[in-house]
Amino acid sequence: MHGRKILITCEHAGNYIPKDYRFMFAGADTILMSHRGWDPGALNLAKYLARQLEAPLFIQKASRLLIEMNRSLYNKELFSEFTTNIEQRLKDHLLEKYYYPYRTEVEQKIAEYINQGSPVLHLSVHTFTPVLNGIIRTVDIGLLYDDARLAEKRFCEEWKLRLNAELTESVIMLNCPYNGADDGFTTYLRTKFQENDYLGIELEINQKHNDTPEMKQIKEALVYSLSPFIYR
Repeated sequence: MHGRKILITCEHAGNYIPKDYRFMFAGADTILMSHRGWDPGALNLAKYLARQLEAPLFIQKASRLLIEMNRSLYNKELFSEFTTNIEQRLKDHLLEKYYYPYRTEVEQKIAEYINQGSPVLHLSVHTFTPVLNGIIRTVDIGLLYDDARLAEKRFCEEWKLRLNAELTESVIMLNCPYNGADDGFTTYLRTKFQENDYLGIELEINQKHNDTPEMKQIKEALVYSLSPFIYR
């Protein structure tokens, strides 16, 4: 058995709309720039973690409103209100050009590590809007996992303790603001890899920290707290 490998993904790294599909998003610039179009700040965070932890990074810059990388094929949120009514051939094109290549590349890299004898920690990096439907979200950092997978639960509990020690003023919560067992890329990958081989953790950071001194502290604390779990 080799040491644990870390792999970082960012499903909502950008809000890019290819020119062939821009006609469907006429007048939607404000929505595309909002949290609905992408996860502002997530790409910078993912790049920082990948650089500091010497981990491979996989990003998708096409907007989640074009096709949602963090949803399964059966999920009605796979296509947004902008793309749900387009012809099936166009949907198939989006799947073939963006969805399948991205997810397959990540899955193959995880399988490669596991086949080499190394268990994998997959960090799926996201940010979330501070206010949703008029409700202020008080959590600063969310660690999302599947409660049914004991290894993920134990990992996140220990990681939270380490983060709490570094970020004493931050609100760090487990499975908040979302449940890690809800449909997502990590949820799918759990069906492909055994619990002892694969930890699929979604990291959620409140967007209120984007471009603030607090974000620098958060980044440094994330790296410091993760380092003991990684064996290069």
